[in-house]
Amino acid sequence: MSTRDFTIKTNVLKRVAKEAVFYTKEKEQQERRIAAMVEKDPEDYEIKKQREVLEETLDMLPDVERRRKAARQDLANLVGSKEYEEAVQALEASE
Repeated sequence: MSTRDFTIKTNVLKRVAKEAVFYTKEKEQQERRIAAMVEKDPEDYEIKKQREVLEETLDMLPDVERRRKAARQDLANLVGSKEYEEAVQALEASE
C-alpha cells in the first residue's frame, strides 16, 4: 500500500461527500423554486419542467449515497489493512 492509494481513496470519499451535499442543496432549491412558481401561476408549463429537474436530482441521491458508502468502505478497508497497522506500529516505535 502506498501513500498514493491513501490519497486517492481519501480524495474519492471527499469528492463523493461534496456531491451528496450538492444534490441535497439542489433538491431544496428546486423545491423552493417550484413552490414559488406554483404560488404565482399553478398552470405554468415551466413548473412541469422544473419538476422534471427535481426528479432527476432525486434520482441521483440514492446513487450518490451508494457511492459514498462504497468509497467509505474502501478507505476503511485500506486503513484496516495489515500494511497500515505495521506502518502505525513503526511510527509509534520510532518516537
